Amino acid sequence: MKFSDLHPNIKIRICTDFFTDLTQKTILPFMAIYLSTQIGAGWAGVFLTVNILASMFAGLGAGYWSDRIGRKKLMVLAQSLQVFALICLAAANSPWMNSIPLTCFMFLLSSISSGITVPIASAMIIDVSSDKERQYVYGLQYWTTNVAITFGALLGGLLFEPFRFLLFSLVCVESIATLLILIFFIHETMDSQQHLSTDLPKETRRTALANTSKKARKSNLKNVIDTYKTILQDHRFMVFFTATVLAISLELQLDKYIAVRLKNEFTAELLGFQVSGVHMFSAILMINTVLVALIAIPFAKWMSHLQSRTIITVGLLLYTAGFATLAFSNWAWLLIASAGILTVGELMYAPVRQVILAGIIPDSNRAAYMAADGLSYHLAALLGSLGLTVGTFLPSYMMAGLYVTMGLAALYFFRISLRAEDGRQQNFSYVDAS
Repeated sequence: MKFSDLHPNIKIRICTDFFTDLTQKTILPFMAIYLSTQIGAGWAGVFLTVNILASMFAGLGAGYWSDRIGRKKLMVLAQSLQVFALICLAAANSPWMNSIPLTCFMFLLSSISSGITVPIASAMIIDVSSDKERQYVYGLQYWTTNVAITFGALLGGLLFEPFRFLLFSLVCVESIATLLILIFFIHETMDSQQHLSTDLPKETRRTALANTSKKARKSNLKNVIDTYKTILQDHRFMVFFTATVLAISLELQLDKYIAVRLKNEFTAELLGFQVSGVHMFSAILMINTVLVALIAIPFAKWMSHLQSRTIITVGLLLYTAGFATLAFSNWAWLLIASAGILTVGELMYAPVRQVILAGIIPDSNRAAYMAADGLSYHLAALLGSLGLTVGTFLPSYMMAGLYVTMGLAALYFFRISLRAEDGRQQNFSYVDAS
């Protein structure tokens, strides 16, 4: 499998997503700090919560409509909104204007635009990829996203405070370029006849398509609610959804309970240097990021002989063991080793998770299912925050036991999801990502 073998839409999306992630990560991690200094920490928290909710509901609506009117139209609309929001953000932080209300409102519009784009872009990749290609595609996406986040955060740290107008302007230029690429190079991937049997007579198919269009025009809020109610009643998907929430909530413990615990409990001398808990937390993040950037693609190639059931089992066991150790240990070298172990586990399970998802969702509601899957990240974030609260009452060894329980439960549910697909002969092995 080579990059050149992929569908043009996928190649374009991987490249544009890399630069979008790179530029957006120069802004997003620092907006909470910026807003807290401008409007206070309390109001900043409320505003960011509203942003998350707005993005979530925008994604749910976009997922529903994308399955009915097509992917490209909504993606172009969302990217146009993104361009408008970023132009105004740059203006609101320019040498000629410093408007906090305009900054907040345009940041909200930018979040809504991102919420619309994510499930549609994910559905588009499934539309034009085969089972064998998806493992390579998701592995490549995982690598490019992490590299973009790393360099974006570094660039943002250098430019956000002293050169905010320049930074917003650069992000705006990237967004305009992405919009032009979407308009002129991306092709619609949702076949209006993909849900109709080709065995039906031509006249019958035409009538069915007319009825489908008529039904789509009459769709309203009730149709949207009914669609997601059907998704909630999909047993296979909800099992997978539960596994995802549990697995991702472990990851989100890192910058919450684990970070706070290390700050309060850890101190050591390492190689002649005094290392605080904050230093160790930074080292863990650095190890995770650097390992992903350096070994993700070669690692995928090395794992090519294993089946997905083996990959996700070993991966989640390593992932869980790493986080459980970080929850209680204060031995510096063990913490460093655990950071490497959980990263290897993450590299194993994360791409397979995406392939399982692509295999269990029906063709007729791909974008809606991808939007519903996005809810798992919001629930995981809630559990991540809850872990910080629970950690004030439980000793660290009990938190480690809780992490082990969550990781094993996630593994159990993922394996159930895989068993549900055995009849469809989906053997998701790693492919050569070189």
